[in-house]
Amino acid sequence: MSFIDTVFAATNSLLSGALNTILSALFAIIIGTISGILLGFLLCYANRYFRFPVRLYVDIIRGIPGLVTLFSVYFFLGYFLQGYGIDLSPLISGIIALSAMCAADVAELTRGALQSIPQGQTEAGKAIGLRFDQIFFKILFPQAAVHILPPWVNTATEMVKGSTLLSLIGVSELLLTANQLVATNGNALSYYSLIGLIFFLLNSLIQFLGARLEKRLTFFTRIKGDY
Repeated sequence: MSFIDTVFAATNSLLSGALNTILSALFAIIIGTISGILLGFLLCYANRYFRFPVRLYVDIIRGIPGLVTLFSVYFFLGYFLQGYGIDLSPLISGIIALSAMCAADVAELTRGALQSIPQGQTEAGKAIGLRFDQIFFKILFPQAAVHILPPWVNTATEMVKGSTLLSLIGVSELLLTANQLVATNGNALSYYSLIGLIFFLLNSLIQFLGARLEKRLTFFTRIKGDY
């Protein structure tokens, strides 16, 4: 069977697997990014009683393999929630685990970006009568976003690649779909080459969008700086 024949024969299965891959990565990136920015804010500006648990969370999640995080959510959190009548599906468990990993990385990126901004800019904002929320959203965060974006793109692509871990808890994402197709039809080289191409295209799209957004953020930040 040729490569083109392989693609057409497996279209339905691959589309289903690709959908689960895209959904799990997309939700993980959105939830993890929003949560991570909030956690990074707490690491910079909260008092020590809030900073300590956040710091502990970030260090633990970033310090253990993603597979351990996934199994912890799927088996331990899933078992705990069953006592309250909540049944976590494998896909939801995977999204939670990926979101937790993304949030920890984004929190550290946000902390580093915010702390890299000279303190004088905060003082200048206070001097002209701005409240802290105005200083943060109008001065600090736009500058921090420019620094966060390039490594955030790497984190986002890692979430796409990390979605392959979900196959280990039974989520029919691209890797598990390819494994099933190989077990049924053989032709391993064609199937794995195809899912490799799909992952490459997905991550290339993220990198392209990230580069465009970075240019826009840099442009608007420079305009604000001129004024």
